Amino acid sequence: MSRCAPSHGISLREVFPHAQILGASDVQCGSCHADAETMQPGGVLFAGAGDSLDLAREVLEAVSRGASAIVTEQFLPSPIPQCIVSDVHEALSCAANAVAGHPSRKVLTIGVVGTHGKTTAALLTASMLKHVGNRVGYHCTLGGSNGAESGMRCVADASAIDLAQFAAASVENGCPAMVVEITDEMLLSRATSGWEFDVLLFTSLRKSQRLDKLRSRGVENALQRLMGQVKKHGVIVYNADDARLHRWIERYQPHAIGYGLDAACDVMGKRKERGANHQSLMIQMGRAIAPVNTKLLGDPSARHILGAAAIGYAFGLEVDEIIGGIERLQRVPGRMQCIPSPHRRVTIDLADQADRLAVSMHSLSCHSDAPIVCVAEVPEAATAEQLMAYGKVLERVASKVILTQSRESTLSGQRSLWHVLDGCDVPASIEIVPNRETAIELAIRSSKPTDQILLAGWGSGRWTTNRSEESKSDIDVAERVLRELGDDRDPTPAASVAENAEAAQRPVLKIYDAA
Repeated sequence: MSRCAPSHGISLREVFPHAQILGASDVQCGSCHADAETMQPGGVLFAGAGDSLDLAREVLEAVSRGASAIVTEQFLPSPIPQCIVSDVHEALSCAANAVAGHPSRKVLTIGVVGTHGKTTAALLTASMLKHVGNRVGYHCTLGGSNGAESGMRCVADASAIDLAQFAAASVENGCPAMVVEITDEMLLSRATSGWEFDVLLFTSLRKSQRLDKLRSRGVENALQRLMGQVKKHGVIVYNADDARLHRWIERYQPHAIGYGLDAACDVMGKRKERGANHQSLMIQMGRAIAPVNTKLLGDPSARHILGAAAIGYAFGLEVDEIIGGIERLQRVPGRMQCIPSPHRRVTIDLADQADRLAVSMHSLSCHSDAPIVCVAEVPEAATAEQLMAYGKVLERVASKVILTQSRESTLSGQRSLWHVLDGCDVPASIEIVPNRETAIELAIRSSKPTDQILLAGWGSGRWTTNRSEESKSDIDVAERVLRELGDDRDPTPAASVAENAEAAQRPVLKIYDAA
């Protein structure tokens, strides 16, 4: 959405005391709009914050629809008052939150930020807080809840208006806390500039392949600005195992709370047991030590668990409340998600970059020595070097690789495939099956029962094939094939059914009678 529904009328002079207002001494703002198409009479247009590139035409349309003023970074020809600000995106976030009544000031507000692992960490934190308070608002790329409505669609590039409306609804529905995943897109667009945080959780600061050097520097600068939005009593929680993040935190926030599996810090974890579909940890928080059992696999998931525990520790929650809330979440869709089946071990993970793929395969290798069969989607919007790195990881770790291509056109998809193969020493060992549904079925049916199967590149996302326009997901296809595989291997003939019915009617010899 690009419109902030009226809630509280605000004074632009109070919100932007250093801004220059032309054509009036002050302007009352009842609703904020990033696009003229959503303008309501008496609303304020934030010119340049939407998708339109023709600001003059955008202003004329907003005036025709009843706009009362314009907020802009430069003077524009207009018959209505203008408020000149240095950054219109930051101004939109501040104004939208002011119109919504500054909801982040009224409840505990936790922001989860970093280059990797934000979604899982945010969901674990929300699960822990929900266990304590019964209701919590959360907003992440897999979905959200405002306390009354669950399963809300949330996007990585959510606007400042979307976030302000989510926060206002969460407060209105009686949520005592909110958890927000702050994506790189939100940082660059300053969508959370109007928020105030009780806790900021930093998951990692590894370089992301999706960002070029210029944008990467912009994200780091935005992270530094974000620290200025922590409330006076607020806390910074960070992953102390990330060396780059650890150095960065020591430079800007030396009194933060650290957590990790390897580093000596405030909240520490120790690996106790690893199974094919589970792992257990011992967590130390201050003087308290407690075990945690989870179906979330790998060291990254273990560190996200520690991050959620560190937030509970900072809030002063009881150990049993922290552990109970964390153990409530046993599955994150598309994030090292195991498909339960007695016939094959199938794991689904987003793993859309070389470093993420390496982490996923390392997690599987730590839980089992069995060979890994990987169905990998060719990464989208990646450079030739990044695609070559993806191919190199696939060849080095997986015993069998099947490449799929579901996102791009045939010509561009072929180029991407060639780049992935360029990163392999023996490209002939890689199988190419563009149809992802066929590739998944091939991997499951041709693998051995002891093999580990990793479906990488899509996570919980949905895709289509050239055979059908119906959207499908890795989870849907894997569950169907595993179900069919079980039916093929465990037939129940009619004679067996009759024998079982006859056996059920026979008297049973009781060795021990509880009566």
